[in-house]
This record gives sequence, C-alpha cells and structure tokens, in this order.
Amino acid sequence: MPPVDDRRKILTALTAWLDAPTALPVRRVLEGKRPAHEQPAYFMEVPRLIVGLEGRGTFLTVENDQEVIFDLAAGQVLFLAPYTWICPVPRTPYRSLGVVLRADSTRLTIHARRGMAKDGSIASRYLAQWGTQEMLGAKGEHLLQLLRETPSPRLGERMFSALMEILLAELAQLVERSAEHGRGTHTVLWQSVCDYLSEHWSDPELSRKGTALFFNRHPNHFSRFFHAHTKQNFRTYVNEIRLERSLHFLRDLRYNVTDVACLCGFTDVQYFIRCFRQRFGFTPGEYRKRNED
Repeated sequence: MPPVDDRRKILTALTAWLDAPTALPVRRVLEGKRPAHEQPAYFMEVPRLIVGLEGRGTFLTVENDQEVIFDLAAGQVLFLAPYTWICPVPRTPYRSLGVVLRADSTRLTIHARRGMAKDGSIASRYLAQWGTQEMLGAKGEHLLQLLRETPSPRLGERMFSALMEILLAELAQLVERSAEHGRGTHTVLWQSVCDYLSEHWSDPELSRKGTALFFNRHPNHFSRFFHAHTKQNFRTYVNEIRLERSLHFLRDLRYNVTDVACLCGFTDVQYFIRCFRQRFGFTPGEYRKRNED
C-alpha cells in the first residue's frame, strides 16, 4: 500500500470522528492487570488509544483484583494508561484505529480483527499504518495526564470526552503536517515488526513462525531479515525484551517471582530465573533484595 494511502486512511478516520464525536463515554483503563486468560494480553509501557471504527470490540482486563470485561462500540474511545494490560476477546468482527504515543515517536494503525474462532484464535491484520518521529509535545503530555485524573466534580465523565476531542484533534494535525518515518521497504517492515513485538512480547505463544506468518513472510526468510536488524535470533531478542520488562514488575512487591515470570511470557519459572541470572548476574530474588535496601 502506498504511504500516501495509509496517511489518508488514518486522517479520514480521525476527521470522521471529529466531525461527529460520539456521545459514548471514554473508557479508561488506568491500572489494568494481566487477566488469567488463554488469549494473549497486550501490554505497553506507554499510553495508547483505541478508537472503535466499525463493529464492536470486546476486551478483558483486571481492575481492583476483579476481571472486568467491556465492549468498545463504533465511535467510542479507549484510553490505556502506561503499564496496563488488555486482552481482546471479540465476539464479532470489528475495525479500530490504534494510537501508540512513545517518547520518541507517534504511531497510528487501522486494524481489523475477526470474531474469535472456535479454537480461541483471533485473526487480525493491518489495513493502514503510519508513524512519525514527531510527538504531541507538552500540550499532548498534559492532556494524557488529565485523562488519568479523577473526574471533575462539576463535569464528571464529560471531562474526559472533551479532553479526548482535543487530543484527537491534535493527532489529526500531527498526521497532516508531520514527516513520515523513512519508507524504504525493509525499514517499514522492521518498524512494523517492532510495533508487533511491543504489543505481543508478553504472550507466551509468541513465536518466530507466528510472527513471520502475520507479516506474510516465510519463517526462514523472516529469520534472515530479523538477524540482519538485530544480530540476534528471534528467541534471544524476545527474551531480552521480557527480561528488561521484568525489572518493573520485580520492583512491585505485589508480585512474586512466579507471577513476574508469567506476566513476562515465561511459562517455566526456573527458565526465567536462569535467563535472568545470565543477563544480569544475579537472580530475580537477589535483584528484589537489592532494591529493598
């Protein structure tokens, strides 16, 4: 797909929402934890938005130690605070616009998901993807912070609807004016792979073969491509991401080491401990004690 078409599709989706903003409330996930669920739960350390475009998406998370399942209707916006988890469990097909707001870039995608199959799988694909190394700046940071606050006593949930309208208007301007990431074929694919891994690294089922199939590449070709960019094989690279992310959870005393291993996609706690020692020179338990002192 030519890059101009990607930008146009994303800008069209944002403009359509701004022309007729929904009356549905903004759904916020501020402390979502990973559900004890067979389907992969998506996690990021950065704030993100999901805008329903068509159909109805269904998501699962854990809030106040209780599993919470909720729908995202067409036009409704989901705000996910940093370090939160959601698990998609769609009952019917739907399309959505996703926004990932990193410290060094902004990325928007239009995503299509089918309803959950009988075997529990969820087929999905990108319809458009666009990214820039520009950000929303101080104004965007302030809007994102306000989205995490307690509702105004006078405005209630309307406060978040107003904030979201301003935020999406700022994003539309960013898409209109900003330079795109370099669009060489290999660069585009590598950026897409990085985004995919950012969303799926905690999924214990994440694999080289599954990732290659998602991007319509033969696993062997994908391995060569992956090694050319990372100088590592797929498993080593993913384990590195998981181990780095595990440090955040080890500093949270609500989780024991087994919990942390599971949260980070390791199905074997002893393997996690062994990998952790090889990477950092001490065990997860020793790391936790060091940070308690």
